[in-house]
Amino acid sequence: MELISQISFGLFNGAVWGSVLALLSSGLNVVFGLMGTVNVAHGSFYMIGAFTSLVVFKGLGSFWPSLAISPLVVGLLAVLVGAIIRPVRGKTLVAVMITFGAMLTLQGSALIIWGSRPRRLPLPFMESFSVFGSGYSYYRLLVAAISGLVLLSLWFLLRRSSLGILLRATRADSQLSQSIGIPVQKVNLIGFGLGGSLAGLSGSLMAPLVSLTPDMGLRIFATVFLIVILGGLGRIWRATLVAFVFAATRSLTTAFLDPTKGLILTFSIAILAILFESGTGE
Repeated sequence: MELISQISFGLFNGAVWGSVLALLSSGLNVVFGLMGTVNVAHGSFYMIGAFTSLVVFKGLGSFWPSLAISPLVVGLLAVLVGAIIRPVRGKTLVAVMITFGAMLTLQGSALIIWGSRPRRLPLPFMESFSVFGSGYSYYRLLVAAISGLVLLSLWFLLRRSSLGILLRATRADSQLSQSIGIPVQKVNLIGFGLGGSLAGLSGSLMAPLVSLTPDMGLRIFATVFLIVILGGLGRIWRATLVAFVFAATRSLTTAFLDPTKGLILTFSIAILAILFESGTGE
């Protein structure tokens, strides 16, 4: 029974964590995959979203408004970063250096404002249900549900709306798009804002479940970047599947190994999958 309980918890945690990773990787995929810009600051947007939830909770006494405020704040911040790198769009190395500088600036600012001591945000509600005799928080299921609804909305936006068509068009050929009257610069900024908003929402959803530290974005960026690469640039639903598999693998390995060994094993499997796919694609 204990083994079944551990596996069940691992699968539940994998589903919840996978939904957030899918949401976060989708934000990076919008900018990186659809717009061709490597935004190294994406993890820091996640961190700012989480700390914004902390500020909202302390200021308003409620967590729920942060689910709207965090995406808005981080989206505007992402638009600012997008405006800064707009003149060098297409120059990959320069764009990477600028967003890397933005990441260091945001992380350093968070360190000055909130310090290095981990912060905690209480769960919005404490109700739970039983999984083989152990309690599991309903809030975690709410996180997965909200993430799933946002992912479906994102799919509709990118595949069935005029904005999605414009984003894909500017990614395919920005010069041709501009020549036929598409406002490429404005579309790029909207794409940056959308990607940042998804990162802000991800950070807000996870704020009650993790320790808030200035380097939390740096830690998660490597995972999200790996998911986007393995899933394929611009292929959001494939990256979503990879996110769930990655999260489930990590949760199950962590259940039977210590967290460090579980993380090493999960990354090793992911890297082998990338090498295998690269080999079969040649």
